[in-house]
Amino acid sequence: MKNVIDLIEEGKLKSFFRTRDKISFENAITHVTQHASGTELLFLERSDYLYMLLLIKETCKKFHLDVLSFVLMLNHLHLLLRLHSANLTEAMKNLFERYAMYFNNKYQRRGHVFSGAFRSSLCFDESYLLAASLYIHFNPVKAHIVLDAVNYRWSSAALFLNDIEKETFVDYKYILSALNPNIAVARRQFKELLENLKVSKIDNTMPQHKVIRNIADGLKERLDLKHIGENTILEGSNLETKMGGLKSQKRLRKPQDKEARRFLIRQLKARGFGILEIAQKLNLSRQSIHSAMK
Repeated sequence: MKNVIDLIEEGKLKSFFRTRDKISFENAITHVTQHASGTELLFLERSDYLYMLLLIKETCKKFHLDVLSFVLMLNHLHLLLRLHSANLTEAMKNLFERYAMYFNNKYQRRGHVFSGAFRSSLCFDESYLLAASLYIHFNPVKAHIVLDAVNYRWSSAALFLNDIEKETFVDYKYILSALNPNIAVARRQFKELLENLKVSKIDNTMPQHKVIRNIADGLKERLDLKHIGENTILEGSNLETKMGGLKSQKRLRKPQDKEARRFLIRQLKARGFGILEIAQKLNLSRQSIHSAMK
């Protein structure tokens, strides 16, 4: 009888995408995205980008987060973060509320600056982590703003691609070390992988997290990625404890536990299991399976 935790520990689950009831725990790595409201823009002037970067730096220091990659686009942003506490929601609320207040005051406007709650996707696999970083840095190229990611100022791409050492709040070596312990070599490999994305066919109609999974699958086939940390990307943390004890139960009361079960059922269905087989695997009735999917 398998659940989400089992799938993670067996390496069968690369990420866990959430729009509500964000799951966060110590040493978790998550890809955060946030969008402007409607057709509005988030950044109108150079000073807006700089202020957001200042807020990101301050927020990460206050809430003990590590920034692994980032990009600020005209109407959205991406942050790849490593948590040292289970405080992702509080940290992002602080960040986005402060920027919204600044933006509305500066441009004498009212209303929502962001489209709603931020989205996050937990990373459990080195290939998915690397794919997320590549996708983040590829955004300005995909949007035809620059020809090469390294030329886009409002991202961490230069730290990954330029063979220079500089003081920064971005822990870019954390991801590069998955490619090669020699950072100079890792930078060349990272650049080559970014170049490969230019000629690959990225389906822009697919949800973002599915695009990243496809990139990750390709990376896993061609790369011998080194584990980051002691055992896994989560550095040997006890997932069963950190994720709130998601082992299958007859009765689930917490919304996040119910969502985890729905996620598992979808995974099993995608692997070709029928309703009866899923019910047997999870020790549930067929009616419970149907109810969980509603």
